[in-house]
Amino acid sequence: MSTPTDAKKARPDNLLFHSHIEICRILQMLAHEHCHISAEVGAHFSFKAFMLALDLPHARFTTSFSTNKDANSALLAFPDAVEFTASDSQGLLYTFEGTSPEETQIDGQPVIHFNLPKSLLLHNRREHARFPSAEAPSLRCIADTAGFMPFESYVTDVSHDGLGMLIYGLDINLEQGAILKDCRIITPKGEALTADLELRHISTILLPDGTTAKRAGFRFLQTPGALTMLIELFIQDMDKG
Repeated sequence: MSTPTDAKKARPDNLLFHSHIEICRILQMLAHEHCHISAEVGAHFSFKAFMLALDLPHARFTTSFSTNKDANSALLAFPDAVEFTASDSQGLLYTFEGTSPEETQIDGQPVIHFNLPKSLLLHNRREHARFPSAEAPSLRCIADTAGFMPFESYVTDVSHDGLGMLIYGLDINLEQGAILKDCRIITPKGEALTADLELRHISTILLPDGTTAKRAGFRFLQTPGALTMLIELFIQDMDKG
């Protein structure tokens, strides 16, 4: 499987990620390298710190405190999202939002938790247009149409190497390793692509509307003809068109 570093070498200069899988890979790499991270807090403070960790179970990332105590105080009290920019060891730049800052400690050291961003921009220049922070696509999927009982679901993530996330109802009982045959994924243009999906892990999640659902990670067992188009819905090349 590709690593973040391997994938990064083949990427265009400016990409907007809506894929949760890809965003987590990138943030994990930034944390592993303890990359510099900075954000302007309002009109008066500049928060400069280091990326420390990614906490997937709680959907958050962690930074150190800034050496500027006033910037720390302003950030913790700031009511809106802040826009972080981080740079990695290869000089690439990443911009993403941080929300709901929370002061805590790790191994006795003060740190700050933030909610994971819903989008992330990889770019090669200091100046860039403010990136849209729209929600990732949610694609209707009629799953397992070749099985005994097809069911409605939604594909909410697709990564560059053919991994994804499937959301479906609590009344559907599936197990890790299950193969869903001839799933029909509907694109925003109304086209349907058919693929077999292998489920990798399953959990129960809380949706934004307060209801609960099942979420399954999956991988494509073969490459459907429109997979490239599907990937581009979640990873947008900002230099095209």
